[in-house]
Amino acid sequence: MKFVIINVGNELLSGDTVNTNASYMAKRLVERGHEVKRIIVVPDDVNEIAEEVERASRLYDFVLVTGGLGATHDDVTNEAIAKALKRKLVINEKVYNFLKTVSNEEEAIRKLSSIPEGSELIWNDVGAAPAYIVENIAVMPGVPAEMENTFSKILEKFEKLDYFEDQVRIDGFEVKILKELNQVVSEFPDVHIGSYPKYGYVVVKFSGRDKERVKKAVERFRALLNAGRKDIL
Repeated sequence: MKFVIINVGNELLSGDTVNTNASYMAKRLVERGHEVKRIIVVPDDVNEIAEEVERASRLYDFVLVTGGLGATHDDVTNEAIAKALKRKLVINEKVYNFLKTVSNEEEAIRKLSSIPEGSELIWNDVGAAPAYIVENIAVMPGVPAEMENTFSKILEKFEKLDYFEDQVRIDGFEVKILKELNQVVSEFPDVHIGSYPKYGYVVVKFSGRDKERVKKAVERFRALLNAGRKDIL
């Protein structure tokens, strides 16, 4: 499946908060054999969130949204999802009744428990705001621990496909392997091959659904580089 991740929050755009949610979700989706086609960060703005969600929902298989589910003035994600899908916001009685046992703040409780009509509730075991699925969109809290808790439940709803990966490390700079890298890329179009420069070395990652093809691509690359060299690990 083709996924889009949309992270909501002014703090992400200002650099005050590192977007660890996106990397966490992307890594686990890819490990299950799925593709992440876009990672989008949007501000706490109803219209901008709604626009990105509507477009992603229309163009891709599934959309994952995090952030903006709290009780403060800038938590507007639920309103934006409702607008994108032309649905009403309704109070989820299970969430409302639970929150009433831990708080007397009626306004906050009503906001936290208001989700788009027809949504499937995903319970948040470590926080107040619930996650939910509506159409081909899953919406989760932005607090990493809460996102991880709810995302683990959502992820189980998707099929686990075959996925394999391997890496080759080469000391030095990327320019020294361009010829060999381009050659193996052309010979194995069905294998995803990425080159990632680090400080003093390069990691070339090979991945795909066919284990034998991934293995053969790695072997071919090593052969082209002369696998016996000490700077190849």
